[in-house]
Amino acid sequence: MIKQPDIGGNVVEDYYLGNTHVLICDDAYRGKSQEYYQRVLDDAARAATNIAIHNQKRSSEKNG
Repeated sequence: MIKQPDIGGNVVEDYYLGNTHVLICDDAYRGKSQEYYQRVLDDAARAATNIAIHNQKRSSEKNG
């Protein structure tokens, strides 16, 4: 059996999916504030809105 590498993270899930050993860590979330998460969500919403607007403009230029 292959030796598991030292991932150095906080493992929150550890299971096998067939022959694949799955480790899920929460290091990206530890120590972050609610404000941080809200800022990330706001940035993602702003980016998605900009993409939608750009696609609508491009579509209307092609069709009209």
